[in-house]
Amino acid sequence: MKKIALSMVLLFAFLLPSSAARKGDAFRQLETLDSIISNKGVYTAEKMRRIDDLKRMLSLTTGDRQRYELYSKIFDEYRAFSMDSSYLYARRKQALARKMDDPESIYDSDMNLAEVYGTAGMYKEALDLLSRVPVRNLTKDYLPYYYHLYRTIYGLMGDYSISQDDKQKYLRLRDVYRDSLLLVNEKGTYLYTLIESDGLNCQGRSAEAKDMLNECLLENSNSEDAVRTLAYTLATAYKNTGDVENEKYYLALSAISDLKQASKEYSALLDLSMLLYDEGDLKRAYDYLKCSMEDAAYCNARLRTIEISKIFPIVDNAYQRELDRKKRQRSVAMMVVSLLSLALLASLIVLSLQNKKLAHARKALQSYSKKLKETNDSLRETNLSLKEANLIKTEIIEHYLDLSSIYLDKMNKYRSSLVKIGTYENSAALFNALRSTSFIENELKEFYDNFDDTFLKLFPTFVNDFNSLLSEEGRIYPKSEGRLNTELRVFALIRLGVSDSAKIAQFLRCSVTTIYNYRVKARNSALGDRSGLEEEVMGIGKEAE
Repeated sequence: MKKIALSMVLLFAFLLPSSAARKGDAFRQLETLDSIISNKGVYTAEKMRRIDDLKRMLSLTTGDRQRYELYSKIFDEYRAFSMDSSYLYARRKQALARKMDDPESIYDSDMNLAEVYGTAGMYKEALDLLSRVPVRNLTKDYLPYYYHLYRTIYGLMGDYSISQDDKQKYLRLRDVYRDSLLLVNEKGTYLYTLIESDGLNCQGRSAEAKDMLNECLLENSNSEDAVRTLAYTLATAYKNTGDVENEKYYLALSAISDLKQASKEYSALLDLSMLLYDEGDLKRAYDYLKCSMEDAAYCNARLRTIEISKIFPIVDNAYQRELDRKKRQRSVAMMVVSLLSLALLASLIVLSLQNKKLAHARKALQSYSKKLKETNDSLRETNLSLKEANLIKTEIIEHYLDLSSIYLDKMNKYRSSLVKIGTYENSAALFNALRSTSFIENELKEFYDNFDDTFLKLFPTFVNDFNSLLSEEGRIYPKSEGRLNTELRVFALIRLGVSDSAKIAQFLRCSVTTIYNYRVKARNSALGDRSGLEEEVMGIGKEAE
């Protein structure tokens, strides 16, 4: 029963008279169809693999019954794929059925051959074969197939009749066998809905057919066989009601299912190409018609090839005219573009000359700006240096005026103490006091403490800033916070502008060699350029100012 149902579905899809599918949805469906067409070789290759697998199984089979079943499966694969091969395997089925002397298999193979004849347009041969099948002897599994073949063949004969009398006669016979089909198919199945809705379309009751088909299509959306036939019949219903967008949508959906199953003999894509031709979409109409022609030739479906060959020149001529029109438009556009390019080139030359003048003016302005900036920077540096010098001088002068007064008082007190020693003690005590260095040492310590206080007041972050210029192992830290050691005082004096080693040595009461060693040691520990260390020391505290 499954085999017969499949045969009906496939044949119904390929032999239905031409008919046809929504704006945004239809456009997206057409884009999907374009992609499927460009990859149709993939589906053909899959079909050939399935056929090759069946043929390998056939070569290993010895029993007649098993061979007959494999012949049937191969015939099903070749149906609407290769007319010659489907004819060959129908014949092989027929010969093997007679060899087995199995009436049911004989009827089945005769109907397969009649199907091939009907697809090829050999209607007399098809009807002669069917007349040999005794309907009273057919089981309920074969009756739907039998009536379907009659309904399809008479439908095709009616479509291609020249005489109106013959056309009406064949279409009446088609309707009779459609009614018989409804009697032998189970109500509620998609095949029953398909047959019933086809009858409603023929009777002008397409609005009723649409409701039935939409519901049925939704329920059977996972079956490519169901989708291809239901969508095609639904497209016919929308065509009859004047809904072009939906007609286009469902024709595209049916054509997609055809191509996914590697069908080569079909109606949906051909109908869709004509619909698009009428709408002026010549590119797609031409591509779809060309695809239909290639597949019909591949299948050797002579009737379909003849049908397409009558239409193809019309679409091809229109498409070529459209290509020529676009070619002329491109030529005109190229001329316009060329003229615009020349105008643009002339404009660019003028702009280039103007830009050169502007560039010279800009360059001169930049030169003046650079010189002005350099002058401003120099003045700023000078102002900062003057400000710093004034600050240092003011601080030091105030501080050392105080120190001078204090030192005068201390010297006077020291003189008085010596007078007392000379007056009230002997000369030996006086000489001992004069020889003692404690007074000078105490004064020096106080002097350096005052220097440290004054300097760190001017540059409170000097120690940290100076050490940031040195590597970790070369950094110098005083013994107590708020004080400097001799090495730090060397660079404190450099920061104040005293760079002469002899003057620094004299101030710190040590040798010039010692001062030199301190300076070299610090330069060797510098993080950056060693020769620029003392210049960087001179910059300490300037940002703060």
